[in-house]
Amino acid sequence: MAKISRPNRPLADVNVIPQKDGSNEIVACFMPDVDVLVGEGESKAVLALDASVSLKKMYGFGGPFGGDPNYVEAVSRKLGAILTSVTRSGKVSAIYWAVSPDGSKIEEIGEFDETTWGNASIGGPKKEKWGRGTKLLPAIKFCVETVAKGSDWTMGVIITDGIIEDEQDSVDYCLKIGKEMVAGKLKPVKLVLIGIGEEVDEGQLERFDDMFEGTGIDYDLWAHGMVASMRDEADILGVLYGELTTEDTIIAPTGRVENSAGVQLASWSDGMPGKFRFILPKGDTQFVIRTPSQDVTQDIT
Repeated sequence: MAKISRPNRPLADVNVIPQKDGSNEIVACFMPDVDVLVGEGESKAVLALDASVSLKKMYGFGGPFGGDPNYVEAVSRKLGAILTSVTRSGKVSAIYWAVSPDGSKIEEIGEFDETTWGNASIGGPKKEKWGRGTKLLPAIKFCVETVAKGSDWTMGVIITDGIIEDEQDSVDYCLKIGKEMVAGKLKPVKLVLIGIGEEVDEGQLERFDDMFEGTGIDYDLWAHGMVASMRDEADILGVLYGELTTEDTIIAPTGRVENSAGVQLASWSDGMPGKFRFILPKGDTQFVIRTPSQDVTQDIT
């Protein structure tokens, strides 16, 4: 599978999957739209980065002389820039979590807009020590009790490479806020937990995702995704896009996809989804998306 490195806006993600007959399956995703996601209300977001010792190498601290690429910074800059599109202010907060010796504290990094995310310095904690534990509850509380103040919809994206040590405390807190959201006492919050590497307990992430099952709380607080390595930038971005723009997100009242000769390849008469797939015939190297308000041409070469 090939990924187009710079899709034409408002496309955010275009994957090209070669088929045996020479055609290509295209999986495309639009940029998230704050008006589609939250209407006219206030919206905020935070990116929470695991800063435990086990991830130190991924921040560019490889051995006594360093020199390794800072994968966390590269990915964070892109995640942060994406999240700015779902906040009303166009700004996104960032924190390190799992800092201090027992991993029970957070350290605020700052707030950035799309432009300043492009050169944001993400090099690890400066005030606290790198953590040797992984406690998630402080990051959840920061999202709910600090970032979400005055917001009608809030998103927290949390990166981790370890086993979460305070699972039960986190679950108890989430059950409490889940009941408050269902009762209308707390505005909606969405949390996305992205596990990086082989040390993550995927079963634990799934338990977070399913924690409200059987509780009578009809609210989808958590989503999760697994990625093999912090180097897998495209997969990490894919997890986030999968939560922001899905097949159920309608971005236009109607729409269709054509090849360069005008042959229709896909169409939607009752709402064009934010994520869709179609087959581009053998020999075709571009497609055109047509909606009532805009046409978008994308080359796949």
